[in-house]
Amino acid sequence: MAALCSLIFLSACATNDERLRRAAALSAQVEASKELPGYPEDCRRKEASGVRVGEPLDIALIRTDQALGRANARVLRCSRWFDEIKQGYAGGVQ
Repeated sequence: MAALCSLIFLSACATNDERLRRAAALSAQVEASKELPGYPEDCRRKEASGVRVGEPLDIALIRTDQALGRANARVLRCSRWFDEIKQGYAGGVQ
């Protein structure tokens, strides 16, 4: 009788182990099939200084400073976007 009970308990463990293996394999498949969203076009844009030949230096400095401000704002937007995507994937939310 004890041998029969041991056999029943051991076979139940094998079933649970197999279920865990299948669940892990399915979970890995789901993770591998996730696709990242497209990178925003704005994040790929380059910023020109806007300085024109022959402009006075004070105007050139203002234009360059404005271009730098736009570029820095873009970097912040794109990094926030990426951080949100990264957090979603880390947390399992898409």
